[in-house]
Amino acid sequence: MTGKEISVLLTYYRLGEFQSCRPAEHGYVNENWIVETTTGTYFLKRRHPSLRHADLIRAQHALMQYLRNANFPAPSLILSRQGHTFLEVAGEVYEFHDYIPGDLCDLTRPAHFAAAARTLGWYHTAVDGFDHRGFHRSGGRYTPARLIQIIDRLESEWRSRPSQALDRMFGELRAHARDLAARFDEFGPLPELIIHGDYYADNLIFQGDEVAGVVDYDLAEWHWRAMELAEALIYFAAEHAGRLRYIVYPGVLDLSAVERFLEEYSQRARLTAGEVHALPHLIRTIWLCASLDPPLGPPLTREVAPRALPEVLTLAGWAEAHASDIVEIGLAV
Repeated sequence: MTGKEISVLLTYYRLGEFQSCRPAEHGYVNENWIVETTTGTYFLKRRHPSLRHADLIRAQHALMQYLRNANFPAPSLILSRQGHTFLEVAGEVYEFHDYIPGDLCDLTRPAHFAAAARTLGWYHTAVDGFDHRGFHRSGGRYTPARLIQIIDRLESEWRSRPSQALDRMFGELRAHARDLAARFDEFGPLPELIIHGDYYADNLIFQGDEVAGVVDYDLAEWHWRAMELAEALIYFAAEHAGRLRYIVYPGVLDLSAVERFLEEYSQRARLTAGEVHALPHLIRTIWLCASLDPPLGPPLTREVAPRALPEVLTLAGWAEAHASDIVEIGLAV
C-alpha cells in the first residue's frame, strides 16, 4: 500500500496524520503494515478476499475483545469514527489495531519455547466459556474423511501415469486412513472450544522472554482443544535438522521437546486422559493431510511423488510407532 492510500483510510479514524509505513514482519495471507501517524504507531490489516466475510470478522473481533477482557494479550481493535471495528472501502476490508512492539518467537531460546507452551495453555483457559455461532463451521481440515478425499483426488489426477511403487504407497496411505477412522471412532467426547487455529512463532510477539501479544485469529474455529495442541507440538517440538526435503515438514518430533512443551502447557491447562490418548492419532492425521495437500505451499505433483510419498509415510509410521511414548509423556506431566 502507498502512503496516499493509507492517508485516505486514516480519514475514517481519529488516529492523526500519516507519517510513514512499513510492511509487518509476519503474515502470509493478509497484507499487513506498521503505520506511524502524528498520534502513535498502529497495525493495519488489509484482509485477503477469502477472509472478508463480515459475520466471521465480527466473530473474530468479539473473540479478541473477550480475550482482552480476560487480560489475555490479544490485540486491541481501534474503532472507526462510526464506531466499527473494520472498514469496507472500494471492495477492500481494513482494520486497525494498536501496535504491539516486540520480537517474534525465537525457538532457539528455551525461555521462548517455554513461554509459547504456557501461553497456549493460557489461551485455552481464557477462551473456555466463550462461544459464537460464527466459529461453528462444518467439516474440518484434518480428519480421516478429509484424508480419504485427498488420496482419492491424487490417485485420480495421477492415474494417467501408473506406477506399481505409487500404487503400493497409496495402499499404505489408505491403510493409515482406515486405522485413523477407527481410532477417531474410539475417542469419545473431547473438550471443545474456539481454537486459535494458527498458533505458531510468527503469531507470537515477545518482549524479552514473555509473550506480549498473540495475534492473527483469522483461522479461529470451534474444535477439539487437543487438535490445536497436536498442531502446536508438530510445529514447536519438531526436529529441525531438515531430514525431510520434499514435504512441508522438516522431520519427526523430538520426544524430549514434546515432554517440555506439555509440561509448560500443563501449568495453565490440564489435559484429560482422553485428550492424551488422542494426541498421537491427531498428529498422524495432521501430518498426512497437510503433507498430501499443503495448505499454503505448492501442491504435491506427480513428478515429486516418488520422493515425497516415502517421506509422508515416514511421518505417519513414526506417529504410529511412537503413539505409546506420546501417551506416556502426556499422562505423566
